Amino acid sequence: MTAGGEEVMDENALATVYEAQNSAEAEMLCGLLKSNGVDCVLLDRNASGMVAGFGPAIHIRLAVKLGDLEKAREILKAFEQK
Repeated sequence: MTAGGEEVMDENALATVYEAQNSAEAEMLCGLLKSNGVDCVLLDRNASGMVAGFGPAIHIRLAVKLGDLEKAREILKAFEQK
């Protein structure tokens, strides 16, 4: 969107904050975000199948609102450091 020639970001648009290897990891991290006040949506959950011997064909993406992106990154970073 633009307003007076300046680009305006939609705070409700979704942005990928993390790509999980499997549904268990995705559900756990999405739950962590939600418990810290950040709404989370799992994308590609049904498309992620295993390729024999190579792991997931498509990772499950965790998406949050653009307005929550930095907070979500901080939460996930703190979790990874534990």
